[in-house]
Amino acid sequence: MASPEALVSALADPARLQFFARVCAADDGLPADAATAKLAKRLVDAGLVTAADGHYRAVPEVFRDALAKAPADPLDGLFRHGRLIAIPHSGKRRQLLLGYLAERFEPGRLYTEQDVREKLSMVHDDHATLRRYLVDEGLLQRSNDGGAYGRPSEARVAG
Repeated sequence: MASPEALVSALADPARLQFFARVCAADDGLPADAATAKLAKRLVDAGLVTAADGHYRAVPEVFRDALAKAPADPLDGLFRHGRLIAIPHSGKRRQLLLGYLAERFEPGRLYTEQDVREKLSMVHDDHATLRRYLVDEGLLQRSNDGGAYGRPSEARVAG
């Protein structure tokens, strides 16, 4: 089930929004073609549109379902298939996310920049931003030369 934020994000692009409107207006579905595949992909991933039998069809109940029940875990809406799809700009969800990511690093152990990159790249392509946020929040410490990172033994608990 997509979060309300994920649905809004999928429709935030004007071209995708217009495409979604065309799909909604088509009684028998909008014929799929190569020109619309890129626009449709994000909408299909969000659950707003289905692709079957060569046609795109709207899934209006996805809005009701997204609002019906908030995820039990506040981080659930940030991940899809184990990958981070949104990095909160601030607030409690961001703190929870950073605490969750910090748990990937063993306290007291030193990691090279490559180690940190690999661990964070498994979650999100923008590993540099995640690393910077972890360092800024004191959940990872960086050596003076920038070549080694470590999770402090007494890391602050996010939240």
